[in-house]
Amino acid sequence: MKLVLKWIVLMSLLIIFSNCNNSNPSEEDMRLIEKGQTARLINEPDPEEVRMRDLIQQYDTFIANRFDELDLPGLAYAIVKDGEVVSMRSYGVQEKGEEGLIDEHTVFRLASLSKGFAATLAGLLVDQGYIGWNDKITTHLPKFQLRSAAQTDALTIRHTLSHTSGLKEYSGASLIYKDLSCASILSGLKNARIEEKPAKVFAYQNAIFSAISEVGKATTDLSYGTLLDSMIFRPLAMTDASSSYKSMMTNENRAIPHTFSSSKGWSSVSIRKKWYNVGPAAGVNASISDMAIWLQAMLGHHPTIIPEAVLGEIFKPHIPINEDSKYYETWAPGLANAYYGMGWRIFDYKKHKIVYHGGFVRGYRPEMGFCPNEDVGIVFLTNASKNELSTTCVHAFFEMYFAPRVPR
Repeated sequence: MKLVLKWIVLMSLLIIFSNCNNSNPSEEDMRLIEKGQTARLINEPDPEEVRMRDLIQQYDTFIANRFDELDLPGLAYAIVKDGEVVSMRSYGVQEKGEEGLIDEHTVFRLASLSKGFAATLAGLLVDQGYIGWNDKITTHLPKFQLRSAAQTDALTIRHTLSHTSGLKEYSGASLIYKDLSCASILSGLKNARIEEKPAKVFAYQNAIFSAISEVGKATTDLSYGTLLDSMIFRPLAMTDASSSYKSMMTNENRAIPHTFSSSKGWSSVSIRKKWYNVGPAAGVNASISDMAIWLQAMLGHHPTIIPEAVLGEIFKPHIPINEDSKYYETWAPGLANAYYGMGWRIFDYKKHKIVYHGGFVRGYRPEMGFCPNEDVGIVFLTNASKNELSTTCVHAFFEMYFAPRVPR
């Protein structure tokens, strides 16, 4: 009797396989059936794909709701998983009161997300033998000097890109605001206050960080913009990306910046030239389609263009970030440790390594974060000045991603 029932069950399952899949079960399925175990249907959806689909829907609902609540002018975001762009969405308009919509090719200013490009470009120059990470700045810029001769002699490319120059935080900011050239800004740092020897403390910078622009020019005889174009933008087919005020202003599909006031809400403002003079720190423009490619590259999916060794070096923790950093507030309580690499912040978040950076220039607040081990990440662009959604968008994504998985 048991044998008869066994064969009835076997034949029933064979019919199900035949009707549902129009193919015969595999030998492995047959062995499972004979052992009384459940066989996985050929067309059964992959659990991880289902989880990502649900997560994307959950995240988009979060974004849409916050976008409406904050009445933001426009935004765009992209999610990459296992090398594929699994979601790319855009909301709102290029300018409040106008009809032009944000789309996948609308260009935003990246502000300090530009630092990741600078560090990567430096890594490519190292990879090709033009410079070394531990080269002294004076090796390539002999006229460069700081207030102290010893500090000048000790300063390396690695120090400038990891914010461990020893200079007071934001040294040279007044020179940047005067719209001086990068070379003139670096020259002006001879009067900057020195607080510590190189490599000892973290102090965020924009002026000295941009020394890589002049180092690149000295070693290749090419401008920083040309180096970005030839070594990153064109090879990666980032067709909307650029690194100048002129290129931003001549692109008709550009997101206009907005600032907020309690009386008027969000109002459009002009695109400033400021910060393009320190291109490595804050001078890149790009669309969400560009940034999806950039996210793929940072996750290691374009190794012939950006080698693994380059990524490994810039993602290496170089210096702890102070515990009172504002970034701890957003990511607490899951954040155990925070460091700066080169051009990127490195977080130990819920026992996962997160590579992250945010940015701000008037009217723009981009954010980007990714987990190399999980091969997943998100980039978010908006033409709104400081706002709650930009502050929380990357953290919210990883909160959802690392949430306990409930069996279906």
